[in-house]
Order: sequence, then structure tokens, then C-alpha cells
Amino acid sequence: MHACTDVTGFGLVGHLLEMVRASAAGAEIYAERVPLLTEALEWATAGIVPGGTKQNLAWTSPFVEWAADIPKVERLLLCDAQTSGGLLLALGAEEAESYVARLRQVGVAPALIGHITEEKGVLVAVRGIP
Repeated sequence: MHACTDVTGFGLVGHLLEMVRASAAGAEIYAERVPLLTEALEWATAGIVPGGTKQNLAWTSPFVEWAADIPKVERLLLCDAQTSGGLLLALGAEEAESYVARLRQVGVAPALIGHITEEKGVLVAVRGIP
């Protein structure tokens, strides 16, 4: 699968869900690999989370298998409704490695957060580091 989307109102998980649904695929992401703003984590831990973020978590939940060790605050942040301005790309493994290297050469800090899978009931699985 090759795809790209901006991460906006549906949050990272919501946009990933839309990508894999459209491609009849699944995805597995590793929560610890997703860069989070320290301040966002602090605010969410304090219970200050937009209502849209809570709605995104509820909307995606039937299609997401969350690892038991992923705290609710991280689940909320992965569904954050606030525009991040980031891009979510799906590339082949070899392409991803060279693309990441090129981005780093020009000063961009990309993150490899997971991989595409064959869909088998669970569209998105969120895990800890493998």
C-alpha cells in the first residue's frame, strides 16, 4: 500500500483507520514510537482533552485493538482531534527506510511508527515496542 494523508481532526488513529479501510488492509502501530508533545501529555494527564478527541476514541474503538499496557491518556492522544500538521505515509519497507534517510538529511525528524498488515478483523492494532 502507498498512501499519504495529513493528520487533522480525526487524529492519527482515525486517519490511519480510513487509510487501511480504503485499502482493505490493516495496520499495527507502536505507541512508544509516536512522537508526542510533552505539553500535550501533561494536559491530557491533567484531564484537559478536547471533546472531539474523546469522540474520536469512541468512534475508532470498534476497529482498534489496544494493547492492555497502553494507558487511556495515550489512547486519547493518538486520537487527538487537534490539527498536528503532520503527515501519515504508508510506503513499502525498503522505500520507507530510504525516505526516512532522505528526510533526515534535510532536517526533518520522521518517525517509523508501525507497518501495514493483512486485515484479519482488526483494522488497527496499537502495541508497545516489539
